[in-house]
Amino acid sequence: MIKFIAYFTKNMSETPENIALREQWQAFLLGDEQAFAELHKMLFAVLYNYALKIQFGDESLSDDSVQELFIKLWTKRAKLPEVKSVKAYMMTSLRRQILNNIRNRQLQQLKVKVSRQPDIEFSHDEIVMKKEEDNSLHDKVLVLLNTLPRRQKEVIYLHYFAGMDHNQIAAVMGINYQSVSNFKQKALEKMRSAGLLRLFFAISLLYRSSNH
Repeated sequence: MIKFIAYFTKNMSETPENIALREQWQAFLLGDEQAFAELHKMLFAVLYNYALKIQFGDESLSDDSVQELFIKLWTKRAKLPEVKSVKAYMMTSLRRQILNNIRNRQLQQLKVKVSRQPDIEFSHDEIVMKKEEDNSLHDKVLVLLNTLPRRQKEVIYLHYFAGMDHNQIAAVMGINYQSVSNFKQKALEKMRSAGLLRLFFAISLLYRSSNH
């Protein structure tokens, strides 16, 4: 638990979003219901989309997971730490909660093998393209992304679609900064080799601009 908290109490990149979230978080820790509602408003979409990715597209289960997280936060707010990156802390908490729930469900079903890592699948919702773009290229990007090893996929999703920096991703996934960089570079190299890197960058920018 100490190691988990330490990830978020060290300095991470200061962005307007991080500063605004931290201000609301500090007020929330003091029991401010309006600040809690604002955190929900600011973070629900990114948390829900991430939950959707690691829960096989189950919309109802993903919504329940995010709401469960916020309920736990409110009830345990007196014991929560002050953090430098609220978004990374929330994403990590959600990831752990979902993986624990999956493990518990699998154990209840008497399944011996339990996956401790999510396997993200990209969909047409992320691969947004301008109308004039070739649909065959759209499909090529989608297929390539979904054939990446699962950790490369998760790094790519968190960085280019959820807008997280390397330190935040390292905290969420429980790996070090260099591993994040290595996973990202390997994935980008595969896209470069396929001649799809520039198109991927354009797609991710279009997605981010349409979802913020």
